[in-house]
Amino acid sequence: MRIGILCHASFGGSARVATELAIGLAQRQHQVHLFSRTVPFGQWIQSTGVKVHTVVPEWANGEHPACLITNWPSEDLDIFIAQVVRIVAREKIEVLHFHYAVPFARAALMIQRRLGTQAPAIVGTLHGTDVSVYGCDPQIGSYLAKILPKMAALTTVSNNYAQFSQNVFQLPKPPQVIYNYVDLSRFRPQENRILGISHTKPRLVHVSNFRPVKNAPCMARIFVGIRQQMAAELWLIGDGPDMDQVRAIFKENGIEQDVHYWGLQREVAPLLAQTDLMLLTSLNESFSLVALEAMACGVPVVSTNVGGLPEVVLDGITGGHFNPGDEARAIKLGVDILTNPPRQRQMGVAARRHAQTFDRAAIISQYETLYRTQRLERVQTGMMTYIQRQPAFSGVGRVIAM
Repeated sequence: MRIGILCHASFGGSARVATELAIGLAQRQHQVHLFSRTVPFGQWIQSTGVKVHTVVPEWANGEHPACLITNWPSEDLDIFIAQVVRIVAREKIEVLHFHYAVPFARAALMIQRRLGTQAPAIVGTLHGTDVSVYGCDPQIGSYLAKILPKMAALTTVSNNYAQFSQNVFQLPKPPQVIYNYVDLSRFRPQENRILGISHTKPRLVHVSNFRPVKNAPCMARIFVGIRQQMAAELWLIGDGPDMDQVRAIFKENGIEQDVHYWGLQREVAPLLAQTDLMLLTSLNESFSLVALEAMACGVPVVSTNVGGLPEVVLDGITGGHFNPGDEARAIKLGVDILTNPPRQRQMGVAARRHAQTFDRAAIISQYETLYRTQRLERVQTGMMTYIQRQPAFSGVGRVIAM
């Protein structure tokens, strides 16, 4: 198939899902074009088969990878739409799949209108704050509610978010659920500590873009509480607007020496595999890809019980849940797991086993099935439109619609 994927460039779940999907589809010999305003963050650029199209050259991109830029300059959006239209027409792209509704739902609709009957089938995936933040905005949410039903198909990444999206946008039916996936060959338990760093005390990890929705200051206070009860260290992977506040909390409590800042990493699997417990404090999550990746490495997860997280992290089995803001509960969960090595290992084994249900190959196949279905429906619709536009004729004969 000939597939186009639209996504953001930031260090975040929607972009990672989109770029990883592009790689997986290209490895299956599909022709894949990826469209973004700037070059997306990650290692996938080195892979072969994905043709990348951007508006802003990499050398001119001054944006921090943790920033999610949704309010594009109008000239950039115009250039982006014109570029996609040109390449879709030239390459005869059959399916155009956008990840994150803002601004891609609007862009996809404009692309569809410009191409008319030659337009590909439009598939959209709703990921997180495009629903929980923009969907609840009176102006943007109202606009999205009008245009999302015009797409050939909508998907999202958890059952919770399917219901939430339907309620927010008043959709006639919930989006199809296609879970995020993990590459189990990359994200796996590792017995050997390959980085040469001592591991004499339990090690927690937090991975995020440190945006307000991740509630990173809460994560910092929870680690302070754990540290007051036991020896432990914390690895922070990522960066973003709340990092300064996080650093200030550690400095104020005199535990800076127990925190290691890894910054933005293009490959997190080797780091995750050397940790003992992931801590997530998000105020909202459609799924949480980082939780799945930690679990695939055999790492239990202590997380808030919001959004799609309970579908990923099984309470009492692969980790534990706490209500947002209940720092005392999170501290107790962390201490209980880390001071009971047999339980920690048992949860790690269960985490790996549960992660195997989100295997990369099976979920990419679900997208392929969706694409083929929408491509066929698009072809049938185009043929019927063509037939209906033909002048009436008399005589013997018949028209067969395929």
